[in-house]
Amino acid sequence: MKLVHFWDKSFRHKEGVNGVQAIYVNNLLRTLAFSLGGLFSPLYIFLLGYEERGLVYGLKVLILSIVIERIFVIVLSLPMGKLVFRLGFKWSVLLGSLFLSIVFLLPVVFPRSLWLIVVMSIFSAFEILLYWLARLSLMSLDGDRGHYGHEVSFMAVTSQMVSILGPFVGGYLVATGGFRNLFAVVAGVSVISSLPMFFVENHKIKDGISIKGLVDFVKNRKNLHLNIAFFGQGINNAIDGLFWVVYFYLIVKSFELVGGITSVITALTILVIYLAGRRFDQQRALGKHSDGRNFTIATYWIAFLTFIRPLFTGLVSFVTYDLVTSLSGPYWYIPYDSYLFSAGKKAESPLAFFTYREVVYSVGRLGIAAVLFFLISVVPAGLLWWVIFAFSAVGILMTSGLRKES
Repeated sequence: MKLVHFWDKSFRHKEGVNGVQAIYVNNLLRTLAFSLGGLFSPLYIFLLGYEERGLVYGLKVLILSIVIERIFVIVLSLPMGKLVFRLGFKWSVLLGSLFLSIVFLLPVVFPRSLWLIVVMSIFSAFEILLYWLARLSLMSLDGDRGHYGHEVSFMAVTSQMVSILGPFVGGYLVATGGFRNLFAVVAGVSVISSLPMFFVENHKIKDGISIKGLVDFVKNRKNLHLNIAFFGQGINNAIDGLFWVVYFYLIVKSFELVGGITSVITALTILVIYLAGRRFDQQRALGKHSDGRNFTIATYWIAFLTFIRPLFTGLVSFVTYDLVTSLSGPYWYIPYDSYLFSAGKKAESPLAFFTYREVVYSVGRLGIAAVLFFLISVVPAGLLWWVIFAFSAVGILMTSGLRKES
């Protein structure tokens, strides 16, 4: 299987390494860190409340971390976007990686408490803005629009490869040595992940970030499909990235099983990711919008699978369901990311585009967190997960408008 990785000379800057290439290597190491610890971070937060007062309180502590993180992201997006402009993409990614290591070092040094979760959430907001504004802008600027499917799938395939053993090892470390040992390892890998960025030449970045620019971006009807998609993605990612892990743990009731099952499914999805990226580029090259139609079908299919998650409560049925969802996912998220990078590339200032996108996306995450904070106290226990995953499904459906970027 030959993977197109775009390391040809034509994709290099004369002064240094292409940003996409550096992001490939950075992403490998960062993914290794997250495959070890990222899966278990929501559980670390959830269990603080769950072990004291049960499910509802555990979910409220988890929601509190989302609310604090996203309030800081929304408030700081514009000034941090200006900071990324002044620092450049290379130093922003470096600084973002440093903040990520601090997030994982905090629970190593300090005992678990509600105040620690608050501080971790604040540092996480800085990490998100510094790292992701720079990374997304780099991918848009240095990526090739005609091969975004290959670029996204290549990054996803290599990520899957380094992630195969990560969740299993992470689960073993938590079960045998506790969260502190795990987070210490993750912090070290996070720092190392920033090293490839030293080889990237600084880009000439257009600023254009302002409150007026944000208001115009949101009000512009031409951006309506983008803003709805960003808002919906925020809703889905808040649930899929945090609540799904909690649901997973409550089903299998074992850190080792959470990690082991994730590792096996990760290995099984590698070929599908490659094929999904290849197929997307081929369809897009035809220019008949067949990629957009397939993206719409995949969106509805993933939304349906997300909604019916609570049906699967036995170990065997749950693992089978998770495998089907993981094998279907690339046909949705590879086009989504490709359309996102294409939209950023067309923008006058990709940095401003992704800064405004982060605000809208974070409003979606903050909004669903606030809604669920109140609903989980009044919704009957038997319907709770149905309500949570129904919101996630709606968020996925809201992203279907991105097909206009086909």
